Amino acid sequence: MSQVLELGEVESPAAVKALEKLSTLGGSAVPPVLEALAHADKKQTVAYVDVLSQTLSDKTFPLYGEGLKEKNERVVAGIAWAMTSSNQYNPSLLLELLRDPDTDKAAVISVLKHNNKRLNVYELLRVAYKVEPHEKAAIFGLIATLVNEDMVPDLIERMEGKDSIAKVHIINLLYRYNKPEVRRCFEKQLANKNKMVRQAALTALAQMDGDIDSEAVMRLLRDPDLEVQNKAIDLVIKINHPDTVKYLVHILKDESEFVRRAAVEVLNEIGDANSIKHLLEAIADEDWWVRSRAADALAKIGGSRVVDAVMELIGDKDEGIRRAAIEILNVTRDKRAIGKLIEATKDKDWWVSERAVDALAEIGSKEAVPALVEMVKSNHKAMPVIIRALGKIGDENCIDTVLPLLDREEKAIRLEAMAALSSLADASHSETVRKAIAAHVGGNDETVNRAANRAMKKLERRFSDTAVLSDEEVAQYAEPDHTLLMDSREVNEVIKAAEKAKILDITTLKPGDIIADRYKFITQIGKGAFGTVLLVEDNVVDEQLVLKFLNPNISSDEEMLKRFVHELRYSRKITHKNVIRIYDFLFLQGLYAISMEYFPSHTLGGEVIDEKPLATKKAVRFACDIATGMAVAHAAGIVHRDLKPANILINEEGLLKIVDFGVAAAQKSGDTQLTKTGYVIGSPKYMAPEQILGKKVNVQADIYSLGIILYELLTGVPPYRRGDHMSVMYQHVQGKAPSAIEVNKKIPKELSEIIRKAMSLDPKDRQESMDDIYQVMDAYL
Repeated sequence: MSQVLELGEVESPAAVKALEKLSTLGGSAVPPVLEALAHADKKQTVAYVDVLSQTLSDKTFPLYGEGLKEKNERVVAGIAWAMTSSNQYNPSLLLELLRDPDTDKAAVISVLKHNNKRLNVYELLRVAYKVEPHEKAAIFGLIATLVNEDMVPDLIERMEGKDSIAKVHIINLLYRYNKPEVRRCFEKQLANKNKMVRQAALTALAQMDGDIDSEAVMRLLRDPDLEVQNKAIDLVIKINHPDTVKYLVHILKDESEFVRRAAVEVLNEIGDANSIKHLLEAIADEDWWVRSRAADALAKIGGSRVVDAVMELIGDKDEGIRRAAIEILNVTRDKRAIGKLIEATKDKDWWVSERAVDALAEIGSKEAVPALVEMVKSNHKAMPVIIRALGKIGDENCIDTVLPLLDREEKAIRLEAMAALSSLADASHSETVRKAIAAHVGGNDETVNRAANRAMKKLERRFSDTAVLSDEEVAQYAEPDHTLLMDSREVNEVIKAAEKAKILDITTLKPGDIIADRYKFITQIGKGAFGTVLLVEDNVVDEQLVLKFLNPNISSDEEMLKRFVHELRYSRKITHKNVIRIYDFLFLQGLYAISMEYFPSHTLGGEVIDEKPLATKKAVRFACDIATGMAVAHAAGIVHRDLKPANILINEEGLLKIVDFGVAAAQKSGDTQLTKTGYVIGSPKYMAPEQILGKKVNVQADIYSLGIILYELLTGVPPYRRGDHMSVMYQHVQGKAPSAIEVNKKIPKELSEIIRKAMSLDPKDRQESMDDIYQVMDAYL
């Protein structure tokens, strides 16, 4: 060895001769070669490994085992290389090395894999129980390459052992042999105390054909581990045993919400009208809270299959079944049920009839209006409920039907008529409605008096001078609270007047200060690129609202102001529970401001904490609410252009509202930019590629933004976020984000596909409308 080191060049004749001599010396050659290996270059390493491979035998093996304890990586790698190059030793000797804490386990595993065909499978099994979990997994990986059908009885017997990790691995070996005795073995493990074993058994059974004990699987719908429960749900659905519904009755009555959810998840896939009816009949005699919990679970978690089944039951002969079906539809608010619900308004059972009216009101479809109006004309005994429903649906064509009801003797009818009319009234009927309700103010009945005042206040808020202007009234608004929702020539005059006006300094406002003799300042609640947001109290209508004062860089641009006026004319048309109501665009003490609804809430961005994804159902529910609100906006001709989590608000009850339509571009304008000042509308993380490129923007831009938002909700991160704004915009234009399911494997494949479609580079490849998105996502609610 000294000669080799002295020569330096291992390929020289003298060195080759010396190395050949070393190869014949047996164990005594190993220590000096290992010592030299620690400092060897590439050529020397090859030569030394060749010596080691020729010297390796059962007798010299302990020297190599000691070498595998070395901290020097070159030595360990060289020994492993020599071991894989030689077959002159018993590879079973390697197994004992796995039990030595100082031995390099990765090197040993690597050598074992190379020698797997020379290993004894029973020796591997023996050692597998004695090593650490990581090595155990590697050993069972080797066993998997050697196991055969003859070993099935032995493996089944080993499932009686106490080593849970070994059981998991054995299950993974056995499932490939689709035998009755293997399935019985796995069914027994469904009751194992270790959740990993239960999970493995369920996974294995799901991949096997043949009879499976469905009752044993059904018991796991109550499992405390959600992963086990979800796997049980999938397997129950796959088995689809004829008695599944019979078992589900007990699951649906469980006190745990998660257990009831599991039952409904099964019904979502295999349920039909008969099975749902069986369930409802089975729980009919239970305590009311048991029935309520079950119906609530069916309603809130039930998918389209459950809803379809429930719709069939609306016409069932059993009154109890019809009542239960109506209650479920009241929660689901599924538009597909409108026709059935309209039929149900004629049900002989007053409960079914009234609750059908309530359900139609919750859905809010004008398709139901003719039937409801007919019920009013027939003096239906559920008149108060019907009037309330008409008010909720909000079809101004009902005004003439409801207005005469203010003179009815029944107080309940008069009260509901006032409330409904305050919602139904449009600009052309507002004065007529106001006068009719005003006639009831100041009466002796305090309840009626309060209701009338409440309705008058609402009408005042909706149709005050700052909300709707006639041509004749425009001139008087050349003073402080001048509304700007008027003709272009009037806007020009206001802009000129503004140049001479004394400007309000927002930064000096103190709580209680009065703005423009009308708005009492409460506090500043926000500041952004477009303006400063103040919470104020409107002394005229005695309610809190928001004033968003435009920043100077925007308000100084005459063209932008004109566009704001143009856009807000459209934006103010939007009246929907998922949209923040815009009241007006005002000129107040030299500043321009948008007045809008005050909605105590937090932003959607606050729902995503520490980049952790939301639960699928919660994220989809938010997305559906956004799609619903945006569908109404698009119908009014408005494209938001800046749809992002910061512009989506959620209150404590989970009600979602979209804000900042004031900066959106009116779809009818046809322009691609709000201004020519270079100010970009839209947030880079959520902006559509066509918007970034300055192309024409339509509803597909908002669909793209919703796709980005849903991606973030379900993965915890936006698809494009690295670098500065320009870098993020470039990423959008490239469109190379990983799919949502690649980031979060738990996302359903179909839902990931919906997101991918919404995020398509070409607007034509996206969904056609927000309604389309709602329809496809509804299945996940």
